[in-house]
Amino acid sequence: MGGRTWFAAGAGVVSLLLSALMVLPGCSPDIDSQDAAGTQEAVEVRYVTVQPEEDLTGLVRNPAMGWVLYADAFAGFPQADAYWTSQDRYARSASIFYVRLPWSQLEPEEGVYAWETDQNFKDLVQGALSRGLRLAFRVYVDSEGSYRQATPGFVREAGAQGVVNADSGRWDPYVDDPVFQEKFSRFLDAFGRRYNDPLTVDFIDGNGLGRWGEGNRLKLLGDDVYGVLRWISGAYSKNFDRVLLGVQYNKSSTGFGLDAIDAVAIEEYGYVIRKDTLGLPYWFTEADKERIRSHFPDVPFYGENVYQYLQSRRRWADDYDTLRDALEAVLNDALSLHANTLDLRIPEDAEAWFSEAPDLVREFIVRGGYRLVPVEVTYPDTAVRGGRITISHVWKNSGVGVLPNNKPQWNYKYKVAFALIEPGTDRVAFMAVDGLAEPSDWVEGGRYTYTLEAVIDESVPAGTYRLGCAIIDSTLNNVPALNLAVLGERTGTGWYLLGEMRVD
Repeated sequence: MGGRTWFAAGAGVVSLLLSALMVLPGCSPDIDSQDAAGTQEAVEVRYVTVQPEEDLTGLVRNPAMGWVLYADAFAGFPQADAYWTSQDRYARSASIFYVRLPWSQLEPEEGVYAWETDQNFKDLVQGALSRGLRLAFRVYVDSEGSYRQATPGFVREAGAQGVVNADSGRWDPYVDDPVFQEKFSRFLDAFGRRYNDPLTVDFIDGNGLGRWGEGNRLKLLGDDVYGVLRWISGAYSKNFDRVLLGVQYNKSSTGFGLDAIDAVAIEEYGYVIRKDTLGLPYWFTEADKERIRSHFPDVPFYGENVYQYLQSRRRWADDYDTLRDALEAVLNDALSLHANTLDLRIPEDAEAWFSEAPDLVREFIVRGGYRLVPVEVTYPDTAVRGGRITISHVWKNSGVGVLPNNKPQWNYKYKVAFALIEPGTDRVAFMAVDGLAEPSDWVEGGRYTYTLEAVIDESVPAGTYRLGCAIIDSTLNNVPALNLAVLGERTGTGWYLLGEMRVD
């Protein structure tokens, strides 16, 4: 997570240093600077303190957070043009596009994949990307509740054992059958090759078994439920090692059981928690919520409204007097559970949220997920090539959620950095990364103070530079990667500008 390491990166020189000597904001110490020849020259340094203006109302789009739009293929799959025509106005408030569909739709014939051959699927996905939304997927294999047989026919033809539903006539596999597991593992290999991409994919539901892909009502030949969980969790983790994985967190008495999910999916493979029953008063109990909260902040929470087809089915009316009451309950559950995401869902439901409760939509925009803010930065206005500088910086998270930088798929790739940027260009002449400032530690209500010491490289030309701040992605050439919840100027490459520093 940090260390006293020097390395070159891209356009500038980068230092990665641990936070060291604490400097209180407003202090103006003298710092001894040592030149390349080893001589020392006392330089009086004036320290400048800036407090960036926080963005209190705007949408901040970042990975692993925000409102979610759905293409939910349980009652049919939408046509791309019609879908985006109906969702366009709502997409401006969302961050993620979630596609939930049967395996048979993604691989109708063995080795034939929708992302290569199905133009409507490709258009639907591209429509999300062109609107600035990141992708998420759940692939389910059980036909219960689906509009079509969920597991492709070639799996049965290959000898997988299963059962035919007496009402629908659709065949479903036993999920512990070795032929089924071999075929689905092969699909996941291809699926991962295509979508194990953190630049475009936000998360994958890393299970998809049982009714609705939620892990309930598992169809089994034997009784080794734990073995099935280990198999499916390992298969997803193998193929999605750079994209966050989620697991449906049901009840201890259903599906895989919460103790097993905790031990395997969450602790061993680093899954995030997903829950599909927000707002359901008699089923989603306070004990259920407390168990989810007990994992915070190490494990982020992704929430989903239990109610869907809000206007045409009105299932919320069994529990609440008005739709507004139901939506308030959903939002309250999300905020109390530190939710990173919440769903606007399908077009009908998104329209209901915006017509009945636009203020609740705005509330989750400004409170849901994580909103990272550099509260205060103190830095020297002058530096000497070969000399040491000290930057004190204070951060907060004004959202209820957390940046899951600690998950193994991300492996602490997001880091706090400061850069000297050439005037008139976006070129970084020098960058310093704070190895102890860890964003996944930041939770609502805290203040996190660090002091970074770095040595200005001798190769940096003398002159006056703009000082920039960012959270960079260390796996992508240290480019600024997260949007901060602050107003003010930033460069075209994403550095938030704090002021100027002269290098002599």
